Amino acid sequence: WDIPEDALCFLFAGKLESKKRPLDLLNALDQAARSGVRVHGLVVGSGELQNEARALADQRGIPVSFAGFLNQSQIPEAYAAADALVLTSDYRETWGLVVNEGMVNGLPAIVSEQVGCAHDLVRNGETGAVVPFADVPALANTIIAWAADRQLVSQLASQARLHVASYCIERATAALDAAIHGILTNQF
Repeated sequence: WDIPEDALCFLFAGKLESKKRPLDLLNALDQAARSGVRVHGLVVGSGELQNEARALADQRGIPVSFAGFLNQSQIPEAYAAADALVLTSDYRETWGLVVNEGMVNGLPAIVSEQVGCAHDLVRNGETGAVVPFADVPALANTIIAWAADRQLVSQLASQARLHVASYCIERATAALDAAIHGILTNQF
């Protein structure tokens, strides 16, 4: 995908549709690149915003590659090529399974506060960053900070992989049992 070796690569993987806000990432990458840090975006997916995203990238010279749709056997290549995952969706992103997938592949995640998994999977400064919804400058600032501190990104990546790997059926069952018990005994 012509990702420069010295650029920190931020992956967007999903449908290019309004609820997922892929243009936020492109605008943030534009701001970050103009600040002088070496960044690159990798956009995996297709959808209604595909032409607009490509036109924006071309018009502004945003450092990004568009991979198009990748099937399940091809997507691991994108995770391997990237250094971090970005999902800036709105409240309609009830979870964001791509965050689980990215983290298990060692990618720290930057997500909007409205992404469903934001408060379960993404811990600020530990497994990634949660940014305010639709706040492109905040997203750009996070990208800039990460691009300037590769050691931080490496630490976040390690913690992200460990954190998502700790999820298991036993823990999920115990948490569900505790929640049901709390509801039945009014201990919430």
